[in-house]
Amino acid sequence: MRRRPPWLLLLVWTVTRAGLFLVATQTIPTGHGDSFSNDVTLYQGWSDVLARGEFPSGDDKWQYPPFAALPMLLPRLLPFEYHVAFYLLSLLCDLAILFLVWRFSRSPRGGGRTGPWAWTIGAALLGPVLLGRYDLMVTLVAVLALTASAHPVVRGALIGVGLIVKVWPVALLTGLRRWRELLTATGSTIVVAVAGCGMAALTLPHALDFLTAQQERGLQIESLAATPFALARAVGWWDGFTTYQHGSMEAVGPGVDTAIWVSLAATPAALVLIGVWWLRAAPSPRSYYDAALTTVLFLVVTSRVLSPQYFVWVIGVAAVLLSVRRTEPGPTQRPAAWLVVVAALLTGIMYPWVEQDYSWEGALPGTVVLTLRNLVFLAAAVTSYVQLWRATRRPKPAKNEQDVPEALPVF
Repeated sequence: MRRRPPWLLLLVWTVTRAGLFLVATQTIPTGHGDSFSNDVTLYQGWSDVLARGEFPSGDDKWQYPPFAALPMLLPRLLPFEYHVAFYLLSLLCDLAILFLVWRFSRSPRGGGRTGPWAWTIGAALLGPVLLGRYDLMVTLVAVLALTASAHPVVRGALIGVGLIVKVWPVALLTGLRRWRELLTATGSTIVVAVAGCGMAALTLPHALDFLTAQQERGLQIESLAATPFALARAVGWWDGFTTYQHGSMEAVGPGVDTAIWVSLAATPAALVLIGVWWLRAAPSPRSYYDAALTTVLFLVVTSRVLSPQYFVWVIGVAAVLLSVRRTEPGPTQRPAAWLVVVAALLTGIMYPWVEQDYSWEGALPGTVVLTLRNLVFLAAAVTSYVQLWRATRRPKPAKNEQDVPEALPVF
């Protein structure tokens, strides 16, 4: 049977993305134009260095694996000004993600109808920042790993590609519930990542500087761990301040160092929770996708850096999850996925429209929006783990024959 194109879905995608493109280029002037284009300007400068045959060195903003160079170099191949070319490539990646999610929703492994809409609407809620960061390119690779093939070698190889573009796709390994699949996919990921990094290191200087670039990063004011400081400053209870360094606004003042250590410890603690689930859970057809969302949420919510574009990753994973057919009753990840969409809406309001409030000025209105966003996002992470645990917990065995209920007579 021939599949009919989703015309309404495509129409909504086209209208929303056209609006984002026009605002990002300030064809429709809205102010805050630099907030949409400043990272692309940074990419353009890095692309000049990369085109000379070396990675940026001595730049504390360069913190990316070597294949992050590709999204920054590709706009140079198009016959447009760099910013316009980058936005157009972002739109192509955006459309490719929508196609993959839609195709997956129509596949035997899929069946859910809300996933493509979750991507179309949820990603648009982030505003023009969606097009002005290279996270769309990474999310495309991650969605490919989730949807293209269930074979562990293929899935692991795609995760490896994502790993050498931006590290977070490695989280997609956690949902593989059989040892053989996990080891095969992990081996494939390591082979691709080592080969890619090795090739880059042999051909271009400073290719592996990203391995130590994150060590000096502080506490980004938008992160969950910084929320108490932002709120306390807004009501006059904290005498710290914020400063721009390492490519973001970071909190500086009493208690911040302790919060950084708590944040650093929270990530392995969250991974331990995932490990406990992995050892005790009973796998199901959905558990791979459920665990992918939970793990990505845990990595983002415990990080000392939480930039607005990180929501592109989470919405991409959530859209795939919402495209999976529900084959049996029980807890699902839908509540967590919709909380992510709400957090994306609040993020689109936060950045850049009230960014000055919570980042530079410490004013209460914008800080309240930031606090609410982070609380909703934390609720999404907690809900996701609880639902993951409940959906895949093993049934308790009967202690003796008396614990087994007798069959009801048939009349």
